[in-house]
Order: sequence, then C-alpha cells, then structure tokens
Amino acid sequence: MRWSLAALVAIGLLASFDLPAAAEDGAFCINGFNYDGGLGDCSYSSYAQCQATASGTANSCLANPYYHAKVETQPGRARPSRRRN
Repeated sequence: MRWSLAALVAIGLLASFDLPAAAEDGAFCINGFNYDGGLGDCSYSSYAQCQATASGTANSCLANPYYHAKVETQPGRARPSRRRN
C-alpha cells in the first residue's frame, strides 16, 4: 500500500513540472518572481526585447540553453555525388 501511494505521489510530482523540451523557440527566457521556477517564458528573440519586458519587475533574462539557431544552407548540393557515370 505504501509503495503504490509513493508511486502515485511521484507520478503527480513529475507531471507537474514543465519539461525543458517544452520551452518555446526563443533565444532568451525571462524568469524570476512572476514565474514558477524553471526557464519561465522563452518567447523572446533578442536580449533587448526580454530586458524591456523585465524592466521594472523582479524578473531577469537569460539565454535559452535549449535554443538551437536555424542554420541556413546555401542552395545546391551539400556535397558532390559519388556515383559513377
């Protein structure tokens, strides 16, 4: 009985956390007093935009560690073909 109760509590706690993968695609996150731990709101594309929102509050901005910039590739082949003619 204790194990099943402990398992239910553990599942409930794990379900209540926001997973890092759920962070939005922005490069910067605002966090602090108005956010329940974690990264907070990661919808900011620039540090200045995040700072403007955090201005006058007890919040701060930080780089989103889960953000991966989209690298644009040049059109055409990435590498030459190895097929023989």
